[in-house]
Amino acid sequence: PRDGATRPHAVGAPALDRDVPAGGYAALTERSKEEFACGNLFEVVLSQQWSVPAEARPSAVFRTLRRRNPSPYGFLMNLRGEDAEDAPAWAKGYGKGEYLVGASPEMFVRVERVDGSMRVETCPISGTIQRGENALEDAVQVRTLLASKKDESELTMCTDVDRNDKSRICEPGSVAVIGRRQIEMYSKL
Repeated sequence: PRDGATRPHAVGAPALDRDVPAGGYAALTERSKEEFACGNLFEVVLSQQWSVPAEARPSAVFRTLRRRNPSPYGFLMNLRGEDAEDAPAWAKGYGKGEYLVGASPEMFVRVERVDGSMRVETCPISGTIQRGENALEDAVQVRTLLASKKDESELTMCTDVDRNDKSRICEPGSVAVIGRRQIEMYSKL
């Protein structure tokens, strides 16, 4: 809540499965620091996956997510599917009923044909700030965000990473930044 009040998290089942053992995240962080120091990394996003069985249907979870966090990009993917007779070997035996549900204001990648050529587009978001209670508070938040050297540096790094990644797959000389530091507003950010 924006008024500073706290509310307890809903009580639920503990995570039954995770992909990083206890203490493993700290070890990944230390390894990342070593890789940064020797120049092998200049950006890393560490994560952990936790999973619990859910009673609700994936479509219901997705609808609730879209209602509570309306975002321009949402997804509901059946990761495991069914073991059909003609399923490829790599797809068999994973188990059934595993879904990935999410929503994000950030477009990861879009590939489309434009005038007979393929165009690859990304739109990294860097620097977010909570919405104000009204338009005047929003304006203060925007000014704060635009004045942040940290957020500007982070966006520059993300733009450079994107440009470098695209230069590996796109025609030489065709990669261009067409917009930078554009403010986008969403329901909560």
